[in-house]
Amino acid sequence: MRSVAIVNQKGGCGKTTTAINLAATLAAKNRRTLLVDMDPQGHCGIGLGVPEDRIEHGLAEALLSDPPGGADPDAMLWEVAKNLRLAPSTLSLAGLEAARGGLAHLPDRDARLSQFLDRVADRFDWCVIDCPPTIGLLTFNALRAADEAIIPVETGFFSLKGSERQAAAIQAMSARLERALPLRILPTLHRPNAKLATDLLAAIERRHGMLTMPLVIREHESLREAAGFGQPITEYAPGSEACRDFIMLVDWLDANPVACTRKKLNAVIAAHGELALDDAASVSAPAASGERMADLLSRIRQQASAPIASMDSSTPVERVLHIESPMSGEQQ
Repeated sequence: MRSVAIVNQKGGCGKTTTAINLAATLAAKNRRTLLVDMDPQGHCGIGLGVPEDRIEHGLAEALLSDPPGGADPDAMLWEVAKNLRLAPSTLSLAGLEAARGGLAHLPDRDARLSQFLDRVADRFDWCVIDCPPTIGLLTFNALRAADEAIIPVETGFFSLKGSERQAAAIQAMSARLERALPLRILPTLHRPNAKLATDLLAAIERRHGMLTMPLVIREHESLREAAGFGQPITEYAPGSEACRDFIMLVDWLDANPVACTRKKLNAVIAAHGELALDDAASVSAPAASGERMADLLSRIRQQASAPIASMDSSTPVERVLHIESPMSGEQQ
């Protein structure tokens, strides 16, 4: 099972829309897909027409069960459509990060999701994780469980400036995973006929270089309408340009697999008699105590919110946003 985390602290960047429609498009292409809603707002369930009052087992219960997922992990999953199942979120998930919320006192606090997913991995080909818009234990769980991360970045003024901080925060968090976490930037909500959006897209590509995916998710009214009707774009408008954008995204991901998934990496390490990198072992060895984890998350939040230094750039957009040009450090 290949797992991808969709993560961005900034709201309105198309994070959940990307997660829902990426998962639905994978399912439409006959990939057994699990969508994990780690956002306490529960927007994945809403966008797929899952009534919250009918959710008997939410993700919070799955993460706190022993083992994660409980006696029957399949009972925690909601069948949305053919090849698509959802691990739904409820508001109770928000309380898990509190000092007495349940996760903080667990020795494997940042590996609960990966343990849960490992128990159902043989049922799926893909797992798409919609991360919360915060830096905390829920996001840490998502990144630990993922093989790769995608940052959706709206081709808008404020999103571009924050994309550097978001990438830095994810890289800081992934450093504790003791393995490389491939990171990609996905331009979203793009208006190809707007000059500012086109300039901002060029600035994203300049600043993030090869991390930027060579495609965009355009801004389409049909995506908003589909969410309002509780349907993915593959059901609401299967022949639309919006649907084609997500088909192109899936095709690109298929053509660019991660070099080594988390599960394969652990198998190699275990075969050499060394310590596996995830689950309980990864946090019970020289793993951080609750105080050290809190300190780590605090430092990552500070790094993510630190102001970006003002530097000369080569385009008006980059000068306004104070984004460093890749050429600025080279000798003229």
